[in-house]
Amino acid sequence: MSHYPKWATEEVVISPYSEQWPLAAHELIAELSTVFGIDALAIEHIGSTSIPGLAAKPIIDIMVAMRDFDTIDRSALALSQAHGSWHLVPAALDERPWRRFMVKVVSDHRFAHLHLVPEGQLRWSEHLAFREALRADRALVAQYAAIKRDLAEAHREDREAYTEGKADYIRFVLEMVN
Repeated sequence: MSHYPKWATEEVVISPYSEQWPLAAHELIAELSTVFGIDALAIEHIGSTSIPGLAAKPIIDIMVAMRDFDTIDRSALALSQAHGSWHLVPAALDERPWRRFMVKVVSDHRFAHLHLVPEGQLRWSEHLAFREALRADRALVAQYAAIKRDLAEAHREDREAYTEGKADYIRFVLEMVN
C-alpha cells in the first residue's frame, strides 16, 4: 500500500473541454488574491484548461508570480493554513527548483495545481507564450490534444512520464513563437 494520499497517485485521465474550467479558474484566482494580497504580483490561469476547446486533465492550473522564494514560502504556508484543501508538495519531491507547487484537493481528487514562481522566472513567460500560441491556432490545439490522449493512454499510471512526454511538443511551439 502506498504511503501517498489517493490524490497524489491518481491515474492520468483526459476529459473533453469544459466551459466550467475558466469559471473555476476565476473563482480560484479570487480566492488566491484574497489570501496572498499584495504578495501576488500577477496571477494567471495556465495549462490546458485555459485553452478553449482543448481536452485536458480536469485540473485547473494557476500560476502566481511573487517577489522571491521567501515570499512564496510564507504565502504557501498562509494558504495551507487558511484553506486546508491546499497541500504543498515538498520541493525535493516536486524536483522543479524554479517553483513551489501546491495541489488543491476536493473529495480526494486533484482539483487545482498552483505554481508559485519568483518574479522574472523564465517559466512564467514560457507558460503564457504557450497558452497564447494555442489560443490563437486551432491546428496546434488539435495536435496537442492528440499527443495528450496518446500519452494518457501510454502512461495512465505515471503522471511524470505523461508530463515529460509533452515536453518536445511544448518546446516546438515555443520555438515557433520566438
